Amino acid sequence: MTLDMLPLVLLVAVAYGVQTASGFGSGLILVTLGAHLMDLPTLLALILPLSILQTGWIAVRHRASVDTRVLTRRILPWMGSGLLLGYLISGRLADMAVLKQALGVLVVLLAGRELWRVQRDAPPAVGTPVASIAAIFSAGIVHGVYATGGPLLIYGLGREDLDRARFRATVTVVWLVLNLALVTTFAVEGRYTTEVLTQLAVLSVGIPFGVVAGERVFAGVSERTFKLGIYGLLLLAGVPLMLG
Repeated sequence: MTLDMLPLVLLVAVAYGVQTASGFGSGLILVTLGAHLMDLPTLLALILPLSILQTGWIAVRHRASVDTRVLTRRILPWMGSGLLLGYLISGRLADMAVLKQALGVLVVLLAGRELWRVQRDAPPAVGTPVASIAAIFSAGIVHGVYATGGPLLIYGLGREDLDRARFRATVTVVWLVLNLALVTTFAVEGRYTTEVLTQLAVLSVGIPFGVVAGERVFAGVSERTFKLGIYGLLLLAGVPLMLG
């Protein structure tokens, strides 16, 4: 392992620790911070196979908690359609920074509102069915462009009232399916050169550390603490996106 890869290995361990504990967040952390270490196309080509390793493990280990109804009827049809659109437009956007900042503003607003509600034990905000579908579809678009569709998906799932075990397992399968699709397209595009595959092997060292730490955190928190952590993470992740 070369020393210049060490910061990214550590970032991978932290990012996938957070994702293991919460069900999302690795893309937000790695895209926001990792973009300072390498170009975005290469970074996306690296983090998506790493995500498959982590989500594959969680999906198999906690498969009994997956809500197949929500997964197959609510999420995959709409988010999958959005993913295709996001992938098609990702190379044609004149200014992707504007989309990134708009996403950041939306994430901060939604996370701030939900934090306020959870802290005061107020009833959760439940959007209309149309708003929920629009959020899930938009999550697919954002995931196709930046691999960071988690915030909008979480908002779109507000109507489902999933407990933390079902929430984590279900969204983990979402990332597994969508990222498998993106990695396949990247492979067809020829992004996985020998150099990229070598970097991928080095970065994968951080995955086991993140998974073990994340599982311990998940096992030790209450439902309320879990929700506070989820929306706190969203708020923190939205600020750097908003600032561009």
